[in-house]
Amino acid sequence: MSPRRITPGARARRALLVDVALAVAIAALALSFAAGLGVVAFFALPVLLVGLLWVGAERLLRRGLAGRSRGENGPRSRTG
Repeated sequence: MSPRRITPGARARRALLVDVALAVAIAALALSFAAGLGVVAFFALPVLLVGLLWVGAERLLRRGLAGRSRGENGPRSRTG
C-alpha cells in the first residue's frame, strides 16, 4: 500500500481536534480538583448545556414541522 497524502487543511483540523480535546481534559481536571463551586460547576454546566440544546432542538423541530404543515395544507377555497 502506498502512504496517503494528508492535505494541510486536514492536518490543521486534526491538530485543532487534539488541542480542543486536551483543553477539555485540562479544564475538567482543574474543575474537579477545585473546591466548592468548581465541583458543582463540573456537573452543572454539562446538564445546563444539554438542557439548552434540548430546548433549542425542540423549538427548531416545532418551527420546521409548523412551517411544513402550513405550506402543504394551505387555505383551501370553497368554489363550487
